[in-house]
Amino acid sequence: MPAGLLRRKVKQGDLKMRIKTTVIGSHPVVGDGDEAVKAAVLDQIEAGIDIISDGQTRKDMIAYFADHIPGFKVEDGKSTIVGKIAPPDETPLVRDLRYAKSLAGDRADVKAVITGPVTMVFFAELSNTAPYKGFRDEALYRDVSEALAVEAELVQSGGFRNVQIDEPSYSIGAPMNMAKMALEKVASGVRGTRALHVCGSIKRSFADIVRIDGIDVLSFAFKDSVSNFDTVDRKMLEDYGKMLGVGCVSSTESAVEGEEEIRGTVRRAIDAFGQDNIAWVHPDCGLRSLERDSARGKLKAMVSAIRGMQKELA
Repeated sequence: MPAGLLRRKVKQGDLKMRIKTTVIGSHPVVGDGDEAVKAAVLDQIEAGIDIISDGQTRKDMIAYFADHIPGFKVEDGKSTIVGKIAPPDETPLVRDLRYAKSLAGDRADVKAVITGPVTMVFFAELSNTAPYKGFRDEALYRDVSEALAVEAELVQSGGFRNVQIDEPSYSIGAPMNMAKMALEKVASGVRGTRALHVCGSIKRSFADIVRIDGIDVLSFAFKDSVSNFDTVDRKMLEDYGKMLGVGCVSSTESAVEGEEEIRGTVRRAIDAFGQDNIAWVHPDCGLRSLERDSARGKLKAMVSAIRGMQKELA
């Protein structure tokens, strides 16, 4: 759903809460196969999260996609580009999302989390058997983006309309001209809500990120990356039709934040960017590196804090 439609639904009173709770994606691995997915989903449901993920428990964010996209090879957990990248015929993500939805029922929406094209390239190795000139080869980003665009189409055909694309590389020096082209290709076939998550400081990249077409929600870290409050520009958000996802609990510190601390972060975001420009609150990043008890505690505290603000947000 484009950001303009999100804003209109809010003004028409179609949503009980203006700001929804979600996750960035990964959850601490607590088992193997379906059991890990089940545990991650139930943790999110029990915490009261509005928009959940499948937990990204099976593999890391690169290997999960590299394992079924032709041209990549995964060996001993390491992803390598070994040939021409081509679109996949099918994706295990649809199966995992359907399983998550079967567990969630009508208690939560489910969003697909797809690793972005620049991050897929940056965090893989490039074999000399691959037909690319290097990590700055535009053809490489074009091919990966076309493969991920098909991935997104498969997700859509599976019945999932919320898609989040993860690009942590945007905060560490991604080639933003090629990044824009590649991400717009991935998002072009998505007909639901299209989100982009970038963790860390966005000081160097915000002005480029906000100009990317086909993205409705920009999810950034604000708990541990406090400088993002000074970087995000409200006028640019509005001029380019973007809404904001606000990271309000740490994904690296195990201590569970107090509810008033979380509310303080969210209130600061509302004051800085306007309530009508905020779609979601969520952890700064995925919670995979934390202990399960810590992750569950953070999600519960976040939900409780936002519900406590409901009268303020009405």
